[in-house]
Amino acid sequence: MKLPRLSITARLALLFCAIAAGVFVAVGAYLYQTLQRQMAARDDAALLGKVVLIRQVLQTRPMPLAMPEELQMVLDNVFGQDGMLLRLTTQDGRTVAQTTDEPLPVGQLPAVPLARAPHAGDVRDWSSPAGPARAIAAEGSAGAGNAPVLITIARDRSDRLAILKRYAADLLGAFVLGALLAAGLAFVTVRHALRPLRDVARNADAIHANRLNTRLEARAVPAELRPLAVAFNAMLDRLEEGVQRLSGFAADLAHDLRTPVNALMMETQVALARPRTAEEYQALLASNLEEYERLGRMIENTLFLARADNAQLALRREVLDAQAELARIRDYFDVLADDAGVALRLDAAGSVYADAVLLRRAVGNLLSNAVQHTPPGGHIVLAARDGAIAVTNTGEPVPAALAERIFERYVRADPARGDGAGSAGLGLAIVRAIMQLHGGSATLATTADGNTFTLRFPPVPAGAGGDNG
Repeated sequence: MKLPRLSITARLALLFCAIAAGVFVAVGAYLYQTLQRQMAARDDAALLGKVVLIRQVLQTRPMPLAMPEELQMVLDNVFGQDGMLLRLTTQDGRTVAQTTDEPLPVGQLPAVPLARAPHAGDVRDWSSPAGPARAIAAEGSAGAGNAPVLITIARDRSDRLAILKRYAADLLGAFVLGALLAAGLAFVTVRHALRPLRDVARNADAIHANRLNTRLEARAVPAELRPLAVAFNAMLDRLEEGVQRLSGFAADLAHDLRTPVNALMMETQVALARPRTAEEYQALLASNLEEYERLGRMIENTLFLARADNAQLALRREVLDAQAELARIRDYFDVLADDAGVALRLDAAGSVYADAVLLRRAVGNLLSNAVQHTPPGGHIVLAARDGAIAVTNTGEPVPAALAERIFERYVRADPARGDGAGSAGLGLAIVRAIMQLHGGSATLATTADGNTFTLRFPPVPAGAGGDNG
């Protein structure tokens, strides 16, 4: 079974708990090691001090050691209170005095020479029957005759180890309590710190399709969340714009579809109102065919724009001769221009890197639009230079307010001419979609006596001859 993912609050709390636990462990280990070293150093210093003291006591005694009972009493008073074990032996191994009957490492440790004072390096580890211990052996002399005596002193560490064990248990308890306390405090702190994020989520949840104008207050959130709020507001701007465009597109599409559908219904109803001749039915079918063709063009253009918006159109780009391509398009529109009383001129040079079919469609839409809006006696210039194609026509300039939206769907410069054009206001929108597919741009520049639509294609890449996509 897959475990549920932890929240950010729980993750940060656990992370802080792990960090605190690591710090507690490191500090506890340091304190434990420090106490252990200090206790060992104090025990070793005590052993060294006892060696010096025994040497001094022996020098005040004659040899053979007189009054051993008195010496034994002195030794018991010196060693009997702090866990020290002492044994004095002569060269022949005879025990002169001792504070315990327990075995000591007599003769097992290197003895400190009489001429040298003992130091910390002379103390050695020794395993006694009672447990770990520290021991030292040193040479001594008794009385004025300087009779040699071997001094063996040991310190049982079982009490020290018991202290360290209790200290380790205390550290472990403090570690557990500290870790739990750190986890609790971290959870509360992180939950409080993430409250602005929950506020952002609550505000975002209050935004619906009918409330897309609501925005997050970017200045009211912490600096870390401010880029998120700004990006979220920018996304809402795009969504609101897209929804508005979609709503307008649906309304305009319904309006433009209603006109030919109503025309078909009315003509059919009129035809069915009374018997008709074959010629009248034939005229009705011809009229209906025109409306069907208009509906077909609208559906085709709308489908093209939908595919272009979703990048579902594959480009077959190649290096095209601008003069040849534009001459072919001009020849097609020459008849339409002559019928409209408009002169059509060509001034092209160079090449463009584009999909030939889509290029012809984009330029054809611009020329169709230019012929429709150029008054009789005017002229249209089809030009190409440096990867850019321009269509300039004389006539009324597009109003400035409309020029900003001229490439949007269902926007017409002259709505009165839209019904017979067949494009339903989609021609320039298709031009922009084609240029966006190419990674280029479509712009409009107006002057006092006309308009210029310019298509700018990306430069020809090095070594390009033909390319898909």
